[in-house]
Amino acid sequence: MIFNVKHFLLFNLIEKKHPADFMVMLLKNVEKKLSKYVDVSYCIRFILLLSSLYYFNIFYISVIDEKGLIYSSFLDNHFNYISWLRNSFLYTSSLIVQAFGIDSVVDAPYHLRTVKGSFVEMVYACLGFGLMSFWVAFVVCDKAPVKTKIIWCAGGILCIWFINTWRVALLLIALEHHWKVNALMDHHTLFNIVGYSLIAFLISRYIKNTSKDI
Repeated sequence: MIFNVKHFLLFNLIEKKHPADFMVMLLKNVEKKLSKYVDVSYCIRFILLLSSLYYFNIFYISVIDEKGLIYSSFLDNHFNYISWLRNSFLYTSSLIVQAFGIDSVVDAPYHLRTVKGSFVEMVYACLGFGLMSFWVAFVVCDKAPVKTKIIWCAGGILCIWFINTWRVALLLIALEHHWKVNALMDHHTLFNIVGYSLIAFLISRYIKNTSKDI
């Protein structure tokens, strides 16, 4: 590829192409070479969508935060999906903890506490938006039918929600019973490892189940 690009550059310098035309031709040549190994178009769409989803969520926090620069009380009160997701984690985790015989209560908006004082705090970084954005971008950018994409997006998000709910519950149980904490790996790192391992599994199943539909 390096040999071909060098000759491509030399040829266009001799022909005295316009710089803009020259760059377009160069990019097309590079894309053609890369397309033999990866789907360049898919990678570009994936990166753009993943970035858009990730930064939109960060932007939306400033919209629903009273201390934000562009706070909207209407969106905060009626379309605060970040709060909805957080509450779903806290209240469901509370039910799991109570099933293990530990009295717990949701101390909105961020905490799940036990009557003995142990607590878990769920800030934005704990909600798993990074994992969800990665999964949604992977599926949406594919060429599968729309119905298939919707089903797999919803299924993947539900799986991520499930493991995150259990992470919160188990963390509170561990704190309540004073279990030893792994000094080499905190629960955020462990969740990311489990989460991306889950995504890797889902991707393998997705490819296997949708390849016949594409």
